[in-house]
Order: sequence, then C-alpha cells, then structure tokens
Amino acid sequence: MRKNTTKIAGLDSLRFFAFLSIFIFHSTAFLPKGYLGVDFFFVLSSFLLTYLVFIELEQTSKFSKKNFFIRRSLRIFPLYFLVVIFSLVALPLIANITNTNITLPENELFYWLFLSNYESSDSIFALKFLWSIAVEEQFYLIFILFGFLFKKHFWVFVGILFSLYIGYMIIAQQLELSTYTNTLTHFSNFAIGMSSAYLFYHKMVSNKLMTTLFLLSSSALLFLDLPDIIFHPTISVCFASITLLFIKTANSIKHFKVFQLTEHLGKYTYGLYIYSGFILTFGNKFIPIKNSLLAFSIQALLLLILAFSSYHLYEKHFLKLKKRFY
Repeated sequence: MRKNTTKIAGLDSLRFFAFLSIFIFHSTAFLPKGYLGVDFFFVLSSFLLTYLVFIELEQTSKFSKKNFFIRRSLRIFPLYFLVVIFSLVALPLIANITNTNITLPENELFYWLFLSNYESSDSIFALKFLWSIAVEEQFYLIFILFGFLFKKHFWVFVGILFSLYIGYMIIAQQLELSTYTNTLTHFSNFAIGMSSAYLFYHKMVSNKLMTTLFLLSSSALLFLDLPDIIFHPTISVCFASITLLFIKTANSIKHFKVFQLTEHLGKYTYGLYIYSGFILTFGNKFIPIKNSLLAFSIQALLLLILAFSSYHLYEKHFLKLKKRFY
C-alpha cells in the first residue's frame, strides 16, 4: 500500500466556490455565468486525478487502473445511485400515493449507465444536475484507457484530448449541434486541468506566469466575443491559473477562519451539488417565500444540513474503504 500524500491545501475551498457559483446561478437572478462552476469542477477534478497519478508513479513506478476505478467508484457510486433509485423508483411510488404529478425522463436507462448528459427529455429538475457526473464518469474511462501514456508520453494524452475537442467542435459548428453537455466539449477542461497538474507536480509554477495567464484569459473572456471553440480552453486556462495561484497562497492564509471554513465545507461539495437540485425543486414548491434573499438563505441552510448528514451517516462509510486501494 502506498502512502497517501495527496492533500493539497486550497482545493476543497475551490470546490466549494465552484459549487456556490452553480447554486447561486440556479437559485437567484444573480451570477448569470455561475453555471461555469461546472467547468471549474472539471478542471479541478482532472488536476487532482493527474497529480494523484504522478504521485503514484513516483512511489510505485506504476499506475493501478483497478485501484483508480475502485477509489472513484467508492466516491461517486453510493450517493449517485442513491439519488437515482430515489428519483426513478421511490419518487414515482410516493407521487402515486399522494396523487402528485412528476415528470420522469424518457430514457431512464441513461441515468443508470452514466449517460444522462445525452438525455434531453423533460424531467424533474433535480435529475438535471446529474449530467456533469455522467461526463466525469465518461472521462474516467478515457483516463483509464490512456493511462499507459502517463509515464513517458503524458503530452500525447493531452494532445489526444485537445485533438478530439477541436475536431468535435468544428463538426458541431458545421452541423449546428448543441455542445455544452457533450463530454467531448469538456475535453479542453480536462486537458488543461491535467496540464496544470503536470506544472504543479514538476514545480514549474511561478506566480508571474500564472498571474499573466489569468490576466490574459480573464481579459479575453470579459472584452472579446470568443467563439465556442476558443471560449472553452480560455475559461479553462482562467480556472487553472486561479487554482495554481490559490494553492500557492493557501499556506499563508491557512490561519484565517474563512479559509478554514471553506476548506471544511469543501468536503461536502459532492453532496451539496447532488442534493441542490432537490432543494431547489421542492424548496420552491413547499417554501413559497417571496423575499429572494431569505428564500436563498433557507434553501442553502437546508442543503447544508442534508449534505452534512448524508456525508457523515452514509458517504464516509464508503470513503473509509478507499484507503485499501492506494
């Protein structure tokens, strides 16, 4: 068993901020670009997973695809399938008993197979949040498939992701396809997240370089009307530079209470994200408060209680098993 030395101060805070932007976007009229927190999640996820692989190669000289899959499954599957079972099995029974109408997706099998990002039929809002989990799972399979390239041909892997991204975006533009929920659209997020992990692991990160990348990417996003094919890599560079700058700053602010709080809350971001659809769906129905700030505060509190309870009563029992697969 290799030693798990993968804790990076600041990542949990960034996860929480990514979730918060998504929640604010869906629950208020503020932060119209808050949905891009999903892209931030993808960058953070690929950054951490890649860093984990470099650590594993350093300690064991190999990348165990089996252990990687089991660790990811222990984190994702228990809560994901709990929500799917409740939504597709239990909720219809409850609705039938209470004579309540609910709308279920036409292709329920897509949710069981982590393909819900390709299921676009009308359904209860709570299920809509699962599309990004499907994208993550599909990326994990790609990550495993090309894992043999990590040791000596890392940049070939990154190049493959970028090539598939560019090819798909060109075709999608020609055919006028909707792209945002397609996994290939987010290959740029993953490729840049992986690249930033390479720079971080090999100690090639400088504040000057990251600040320059942040200023250039954020300026382009603010002042230029970027086509989609350029927009996605640009937002990824922006998020990656923020990530690396924040990580480098984390140790100097670790004694601040706000930082400690966001680091703690970051542990619950998966549950916060998964359950937020239910809170927004049923909260608006059963808590008809006209004051938007008060409604947001109540929903946020209920969501935090739900995610906290889920983590400590359910999720962490599966997470404890991860230590057997390092």
